[in-house]
Amino acid sequence: MHSQTTTESDRARPAPRAFLPPADISACATYRDAVRLAWACRSNQHLTQRTLAEACGLYAPHVSEYLNDEPTNRHGKRRLDLPAHAIVAFEAVVGNHAVSQYLVRLGAMTLMEEVIHHQRHA
Repeated sequence: MHSQTTTESDRARPAPRAFLPPADISACATYRDAVRLAWACRSNQHLTQRTLAEACGLYAPHVSEYLNDEPTNRHGKRRLDLPAHAIVAFEAVVGNHAVSQYLVRLGAMTLMEEVIHHQRHA
């Protein structure tokens, strides 16, 4: 009989992505809040920031900056934000669409509106 142990690579394996409740997304005042919400609601609570960094191709010390609740450090310098190019990989690893949901809400549009626009102008 196998023993089932969870390895670091298992923890980083992309999970099916969930949509979070609209009220949770609406409660995000900033992009940082949405990134932190996505991390807090990750499908694998054993996932470490280091493993997240490796799975997303991010510099590990920067991940703690992205996930810090304070937008500035103790010296008043603005903390780094999760780069746009990393959103898809980040969401795949954490297992939810919180960041994308926030950005869509911020843009006040729906995917269906985009489809309709392209159909009208095709």
